[in-house]
Amino acid sequence: ILGLAGLIFGIWIGTLFLKGGYNLGRTEKTYTSVGWLLPLIMLGFLVLRIMFPPAEGQAQSGVLFYSLKGPGAMHAPLAISLIIGLAIGFLAQRSRFCTMGALRDLILFRQTHLFMGFITLVVLAFLTNLILKQFHPGFANQPVAHTMHVWNFGGMVLAGLAFALAGGCPGRQLFLAGEGDGDAAVFVLGMVVGAGFAHNFGLASSPKGVGPHGVAAVIIGLLVCLFIGFTMRKKSA
Repeated sequence: ILGLAGLIFGIWIGTLFLKGGYNLGRTEKTYTSVGWLLPLIMLGFLVLRIMFPPAEGQAQSGVLFYSLKGPGAMHAPLAISLIIGLAIGFLAQRSRFCTMGALRDLILFRQTHLFMGFITLVVLAFLTNLILKQFHPGFANQPVAHTMHVWNFGGMVLAGLAFALAGGCPGRQLFLAGEGDGDAAVFVLGMVVGAGFAHNFGLASSPKGVGPHGVAAVIIGLLVCLFIGFTMRKKSA
């Protein structure tokens, strides 16, 4: 709940920059090969996954490393992941689904088209958890979550602001990258690199609490986003 509140607040701050003239510039066409780069990279990873499948109890298979415990080890079988992923990707691309865009459009233009998709996602997730008996109300003992509420809120403020400045949530950026959007592809690669930094340099949180350097990362991230928001505005004549 606090994370969702933080996300909404961060997006609201982003809308203030948008009203103030923040602009990333005009989208321009480029070479077709640029659009194919990320899809081909992902296809390459899929080939590696097929060539070097996980071995029972082994952290490494060929050139790939696998998680043996924790969230990284919890996933559906490959075939099911591909089928459901393609189905969700198709529906999300056709509907222009975007959590950030839904809240931004609601705040800026009072438009509810994307927001209804966001609400539908929340309701379906709630019902699914009820059916699977995975719904446990409360703040304590939630999966992969801690109770340091200030930083639950603050971290998602940073996320919401960053998504608003970037023009889309992570899901939307992933769908756009699949459409050949080079900027979105850079965003996706940035998420991958950022996740590596977070888990290797003590930035990521765990059920025990915020990582050793997580607070500093949130503060620096907010300062960077505010700097970008204030300096990349077109002043009206």
